[in-house]
Amino acid sequence: MSASAVRDARGHRFDGAHGYLLRLDPPPPVGAFWSLSVYELPGNHLVAGPAERYAIGSRTPGLVYEGGGAVTLRIARERPREAGRAANWLPAPSGGFRLVMRMYAPEQAVLDRTYALPAVERDSP
Repeated sequence: MSASAVRDARGHRFDGAHGYLLRLDPPPPVGAFWSLSVYELPGNHLVAGPAERYAIGSRTPGLVYEGGGAVTLRIARERPREAGRAANWLPAPSGGFRLVMRMYAPEQAVLDRTYALPAVERDSP
């Protein structure tokens, strides 16, 4: 199952001029894994970062979880400088983009929409 978004929580289109945060509390309930990818707009091309990171997800090595199992993903052009935040970073292009969340072997809460993905927030500078 997948979900796609082109706007942040305030209704503005995603733009690489800004950074964004997606806090998954809890992460998607799945039997296999979940992943988040960025696609450049227009063109709909998968975005690769400097380390050729095309996606981030539950199988990403070093992903940092918060207490209680929540995880905050950062989507931005530049790699975070703060220690420990780079593992949760997904590179974004300089212009417009869309996000796609894929959930493999989704549990019933995803299928019946009891679990809802949160809105993506624009990160404050």
